[in-house]
Amino acid sequence: MARLEDYGTWEEALRRLGESREALLALLREADPAWLSTPLREGAWTPLMGAEHIALVEDSTARVLRRLRRVAAGESLPPVPFVPGEVRDGKPQAPEGVRPKGGLSLEEVLALLARARAFLLEEPAQADPQNPATFPHPFFGELNPLGWLRAAAYHEAHHLTALQEALSSR
Repeated sequence: MARLEDYGTWEEALRRLGESREALLALLREADPAWLSTPLREGAWTPLMGAEHIALVEDSTARVLRRLRRVAAGESLPPVPFVPGEVRDGKPQAPEGVRPKGGLSLEEVLALLARARAFLLEEPAQADPQNPATFPHPFFGELNPLGWLRAAAYHEAHHLTALQEALSSR
């Protein structure tokens, strides 16, 4: 698994998010529509489902960043049960809340990605990168806001690389 520290400072993680999103959008817009809706292998998601998953994770990450900001501001929020991530055949499995439903068109996925990214970027604009509050990540453990931002950058880059490899091996 990647080292989140490799995703750098607050500004570096935001830059990486911008770069990976640009590449993801280009891939989705330029790919053959039939490829976008075909599972990458037996039992796998389609590329559009992978992009839907990225958006769902970003929305969830933005909600965690908002929670951490509120906790740092002194709000008392009810605890959220920690559910550790599942690893199957050496691969982390998407938690239930961020599994894609599928069936979305390219335009719908692009709109979902845009909404999730706007929400994700809202929080860092208001957050304190030095906020010591933490929230457990299913695979990386307790993370502060910088850790969550790095995890979002890692996550999109990971899925983008998989999509690029699948596209080039066709």
